[in-house]
Amino acid sequence: MRDGVTIWTEGGAYIGMGHLVRCINIAGALDALGIPVRFLVNSDRAVIERLDGAGFAQSACQTGWEHAEGLTHGIVLIDTRKDVTTLISALKGSGKKVVLLDNAVSLGADLVIVPSALYREKADKVKGGGEFVIVNEKFRSYKGPEIRHASPLKVLVTMGGADPFRLTELVLKSLNDMEGVEATTVIGPAFSPERDLKALVKWRPGFRFAEGINDLSPLMTASHVAITAVGTTIYELACMGVPSILIGNYESDKSDLKGFERLGASISLGHYKDATPEAIRSSVKKFQDEAFWRKASERARKLVDGRGAERIASLIEGFSNERQANRTEGIQHA
Repeated sequence: MRDGVTIWTEGGAYIGMGHLVRCINIAGALDALGIPVRFLVNSDRAVIERLDGAGFAQSACQTGWEHAEGLTHGIVLIDTRKDVTTLISALKGSGKKVVLLDNAVSLGADLVIVPSALYREKADKVKGGGEFVIVNEKFRSYKGPEIRHASPLKVLVTMGGADPFRLTELVLKSLNDMEGVEATTVIGPAFSPERDLKALVKWRPGFRFAEGINDLSPLMTASHVAITAVGTTIYELACMGVPSILIGNYESDKSDLKGFERLGASISLGHYKDATPEAIRSSVKKFQDEAFWRKASERARKLVDGRGAERIASLIEGFSNERQANRTEGIQHA
C-alpha cells in the first residue's frame, strides 16, 4: 500500500487561516497523485468546517501536539510557526519522514520548503522561492473578464480568515470618505460575530460585503487593487494580476513587507500600528493613476505561476516512493 501523508497544522481567530488554506492546496495536489492524506489540527470550529468543506479527513488534537492519536501515515508535513524541533526528533525516531513548511526556528526535518517569492538563499535540505509559492489552481485557471482601469477604482478589502487585529475596520473607516472608490469587503470565516462592519459604511453607495465565500477568484479579477495582510492572499492576487496594498499583523512581517514592495507589485504600509488612514488613502490614490496601476499589475503576474502545490506534492511523492522501495527491498531480503 502506498504511503500516505499526515498534515499537521493549525488555524483560527488568532492564528489566522493561512496555514490551513495552503495545506489544503497541497493536500489537493497529493490527492491528484493518488497519495492518501489526513489532517491533524487544533479543534477550532472554523478549521474543522473548512476541512469538512474540502472533503479531507481530520483528527482534532485538543490538548496540543504532544498527543498524536491521529498520526497514522509514514510522511508528516508540518505547517506552523512554532518551534517543533522536539516533535520532529520524535517523529523521525519512530521512522517517519518529516517535511517542514516555512519554519525557520525548527531543526531536523528531512526537507524544509519555503514557499516565498522573497526566498533567495541556498541551503542543504531546503527548497524555496517563487516556484514553490502555494495558490489554489482556480486562481491560475480562472477565465473571468479582464478588468480595465476606470473610475471608480474597485478596491477589494480582504484581511484574511480571522483578521485578529481588526484591520478591516481601519481600512473601511479610511476609505469611507474617499471619492472615486468602490470597495468589496470579505468577511472571513473566523471573524468574531460581534463585529458590525456594515454599520461603518451604512450610507456609502458602492461599498459591499462578501460573506461565506469559498472562492475569491471572481472578486479578485473584478478588482483593480486589494488591501490585505501578509500571507497567501498576496500570491493569489498576484497570480491574477491584482496588485496589493499591504498591512502587517505582526512585527515579524516587516522584512516581508519591504521585500514585497521591492518586487514592485505592492505598496507596504508597514505594521498595522503604523498604518494611518492618511497612508491608506494615499496608497489607494496612487492606483487611480492608470500607468502606475498597469505597471504594478504586470509585475504581479510575473511573481508566481500557480504551480507551487504541485511541485511540493511531487517532492513528497519522492519520499513516498523511496519508502515503498525500501519496504519492497526489505521483503525481498527477508
